[in-house]
Amino acid sequence: MALACGVSDTFAQDYSAPIPRFLLNKKIFNGPESAVIDGVPSVPLRASAKALGGEVFWDADTMTASVYYDGEVYVCDGALRNDMMMASLDFFKSAFGAQTAYYKNENIIAISAGGDLPSKAEALKLLPTYDGYSEEDLDWLAKIVDAEAKGESYDSKLGVASVIINRKESGQYPETIKGVIFDKKHGVQFTPTLNGTVYNTPSTQSYLVALDALEGRNNASSTLFFLNPKIASSTWVQKNRQYAFTIGGHSYYY
Repeated sequence: MALACGVSDTFAQDYSAPIPRFLLNKKIFNGPESAVIDGVPSVPLRASAKALGGEVFWDADTMTASVYYDGEVYVCDGALRNDMMMASLDFFKSAFGAQTAYYKNENIIAISAGGDLPSKAEALKLLPTYDGYSEEDLDWLAKIVDAEAKGESYDSKLGVASVIINRKESGQYPETIKGVIFDKKHGVQFTPTLNGTVYNTPSTQSYLVALDALEGRNNASSTLFFLNPKIASSTWVQKNRQYAFTIGGHSYYY
């Protein structure tokens, strides 16, 4: 059986946008990164097919990949990204009889073959690896991100999370996420600890931003301070720290 999974041009990942999280058979996929190509959620063909028991063969003349699975051959001419074939979820439905889902707001791709597909709520719980961080770290980071950058973009929230983690790893501040947030050695560091908004339940987006930050994504490298110049009541940071850049409504300083 020959199956085309869609024609697309060579694709370059936009690293300014969040990369989709990929759950394969309810486990975090640790292979090459997934992507959304022209609005279509796509996953790396070779690594994903191999994980599901398929064999992948590449034809350089036709620029197509063939997957051999369960006695059938399925041809995929999907999108190339950095010389790697990416396949749509529909391909895995047809070739492997898999259940698939793309939870757009959460940016989660899920593929399950031979088992139930995780619900959105279950998928969110499956994402943290807790490698080098705890559930408490994730909870407090999500809360401070939401309180400091509520309603702002992914990048803006990630900047806030990055500063918290930068402080934690700097050796100049407490060594836990909660400790950094509530640090008062040089006075209150974050206004939400004073007005109580740090105790509010964070949004799903803030939770996912915090998760990405704890898993190593950082867009404010080496910065230790941020402020919103429109509402900041103190000018100490501007006068005493080196300006780095601005993300959304926050200015960042080294």
